[in-house]
Amino acid sequence: MINDFRQRNLNITNPRSWFKNRRNLLIAGAVVMAVVILGFLFINYRQGKVSGVEQGPTVKINQTYTVTARTKERKATDGNLELTVTNAQIGSSILVQGKVARPIKGKAFLIINMEIENPYKVALYAFPVDLFRFVRSDGQKFAPSVHQGTVEIRPQATKKSNIAFVVAPSDKKFTIEVGEIGKDKETLEITFR
Repeated sequence: MINDFRQRNLNITNPRSWFKNRRNLLIAGAVVMAVVILGFLFINYRQGKVSGVEQGPTVKINQTYTVTARTKERKATDGNLELTVTNAQIGSSILVQGKVARPIKGKAFLIINMEIENPYKVALYAFPVDLFRFVRSDGQKFAPSVHQGTVEIRPQATKKSNIAFVVAPSDKKFTIEVGEIGKDKETLEITFR
């Protein structure tokens, strides 16, 4: 009776017979494929290539600015938000509102990553597209080419966001003005090595 059980099921005394069963072979193949796929996804995630977004050289900045908290309709409030530019990077793509954006051929993106902190008990808004200007060597200023639009910062929370400017991939030094429209700006110098 015990021998019948072994032969009909896994045949414990001979592990090779386990693979002769077609169902068992399919299960083993599925497990191996799942491990390979998860490994591939993990490696790509670690390299920053999730969803087609490719990271290039990065410069840490950690510079904090105070900006006016606004309503969704862009009206200024009495409160302030703390905006920290965490880093900048050169990239060939950026994820914007769930879609991958790429610059025109022969160009790259200068991506400015930031965190915006809302200490208040109500949702507030920021408009990074209005706060950053790229200053070209001849002094001409450009708004971000790519941005996340209206950024809602939930109550007592921090929101990550980014903007991007189109640049030449060979450029290493950049000047960015940061500040409210119509008010004094602070200059942020970014240098890649």
